[in-house]
Amino acid sequence: MDRKLMEQMFYEGVMPREQCWPRKKEYHDTMKLCNTVEVEFASHLSPELAQMFQDYKDYSAQLTAMENGEHFIQGMAMGIRLTAEAFTLEDNKTE
Repeated sequence: MDRKLMEQMFYEGVMPREQCWPRKKEYHDTMKLCNTVEVEFASHLSPELAQMFQDYKDYSAQLTAMENGEHFIQGMAMGIRLTAEAFTLEDNKTE
């Protein structure tokens, strides 16, 4: 499968990471704690530092999105290789 096709599946054909939320209570509790600490921290910053902090968060989110895209592509490639291998066994045993 072509890498461009897998990228298209990630960015256009499959639900983006931002819409996939773990259902674990632990995740939601941790997210609330992060938000609380972030608001508290930002309240102590000057406007310039607050903007720098926001820029950092934006860049961090961009990196995470790129990493997720690469993980998706690597996972798809591995899945395709495993599927191909299963159907090209010499003895044709796929059970």
